[in-house]
Amino acid sequence: MENRSLADDLPKRGESDASGRGAEDPAASALARRPDFQLGSGIVRPSVRTVEGPGGSVTAEPRVMQVLLALADAGGAVLTRDDLLRTCWKGMFVGDDSITRAVAEVRRIARETGAGFGIETIPRIGYRLTGGAATSARPLAEPEPVPAPVAATPEPGDPIPVKATRRWIIGGALAATGAVAFAVWTAFRPRPDPRYLELLDRGKQALRMGLPDSNQQGVEIFQEAVAIRPDDAAAWGLLALAKSHVADRSPSRSAGSIFQESEQAARRALALDEREPNALVVLAMLQRNLDDWLTTERKLRAVLAIAPDNSAALDGLVALLQASGYLQESWDLNERAVALDPLRPGPQFRKALKHWIMGRSLEADHVIARARELWPAHPLVWNARLLISAFTGQIQAARILIKDQATTSLMITPTGVATWDVSLTALETRDPRDIAEARAANVAAAPLSPGLSVHAIMIMGALEEVDTAYSIINGLLLRRGGLVTQVDSGQGPSPASDPLWRQTQWLFTPATRSLRADPRFLSLCKDIGLAEFWRGRGVPPDEGMPRG
Repeated sequence: MENRSLADDLPKRGESDASGRGAEDPAASALARRPDFQLGSGIVRPSVRTVEGPGGSVTAEPRVMQVLLALADAGGAVLTRDDLLRTCWKGMFVGDDSITRAVAEVRRIARETGAGFGIETIPRIGYRLTGGAATSARPLAEPEPVPAPVAATPEPGDPIPVKATRRWIIGGALAATGAVAFAVWTAFRPRPDPRYLELLDRGKQALRMGLPDSNQQGVEIFQEAVAIRPDDAAAWGLLALAKSHVADRSPSRSAGSIFQESEQAARRALALDEREPNALVVLAMLQRNLDDWLTTERKLRAVLAIAPDNSAALDGLVALLQASGYLQESWDLNERAVALDPLRPGPQFRKALKHWIMGRSLEADHVIARARELWPAHPLVWNARLLISAFTGQIQAARILIKDQATTSLMITPTGVATWDVSLTALETRDPRDIAEARAANVAAAPLSPGLSVHAIMIMGALEEVDTAYSIINGLLLRRGGLVTQVDSGQGPSPASDPLWRQTQWLFTPATRSLRADPRFLSLCKDIGLAEFWRGRGVPPDEGMPRG
């Protein structure tokens, strides 16, 4: 049989029919002509885009199957990203995320089917197939018949040569044994329970929204899933993640027990698969109050090395880098999250805020307006719209947002409504009397909840009431002074599980520019571990560290 690689099967650039369009889908035609072959302990069937293994069968997207074939054809050699672009995308211009996503999908397929192969990332070079399967991309062909002896054909009644007899018997026996073994494995291999697969899909959809109710719904769904498949690490990891999300939005008095349940689920997942990505993220975030900033970052990046498309790890890194002043890195990772799932609200409202933070107010308005159309009841989308409006001079738009929610308290408490009312007036007029009224209202509101404290800090920073802002910061982050924040209010995330509450994204926004210019800023960064983080990374932040 002629040896062919995927590159041989791809149509040449520019081939088209008389209409000027491609005569056929290149990906489809390339896959249709590839024979089935064994890879590790699984069977790859390119023409129907499936991988079958002891854990079940998974269907791959055409481009994902092409990437798998290219790596298999390489026989264990390293392929660069350019190699994959040239082979699987025919040199078309696509972003790095397309390759990253395809490789992550191959890894997922290998994991879910138990096919016994994997993909190793070679830093700054490329990828190669691992697991002892890199050289086993061989077609499942029928055994070739043993050629007849060169000697004259024996007449009827003549004895058949012993060697020939043995060859045919042994060859036939092996072929029959192999065929029977494969048939038995195919017939009796474990097949995923349809109910289980449906639960996983529903649970993932619930977690995408990032709302308290949907997170709780995710917990309930994944609990059903692990009851069906108690030996499945992925389901336990998702359960741990859902529970951690619920705990993050719960008052401190009830969050502790939920965090413990989340940790137990994560450790159950890791006992089944020590590389289960969601479980690793959960433990990294649960332990952040014991670790320094640099350790938390390294743990999250280690998860992305295993599962480059893991949204929980991406979200954690996006927040950590924004909270420490690495604005461009945070933007880049968030763009990766947007590309992976454009209709997930979290990356979209963060994108809008980042446009504002980086001085692109028009782009911020465009993104958050679209997000509000898609998710009008999402509190974090609403909050992003409020901040962008209030701190870019769109005072009337901010007032409308507050007024729309004033009677329901779904997005904002009555105290928040009253505080924002006087604060918006001060931001609009800059009159000393209005600023004094806003200062008094924010000082009274800030200790009531973390959410009110954060808004108060940003408002005071935008009004250049720096002393007041630092008094509130000390009460929120360091629990010092007369404005210590209550942590059991149930309004917003609680910092109780992390004494330094590393959700300081607000500290690196245009609204708090006056605070970063104050000498107290570097002292604060030392107290909360940021200065040590900057030194440990060896890279100065985009915002915060004085320039030499």
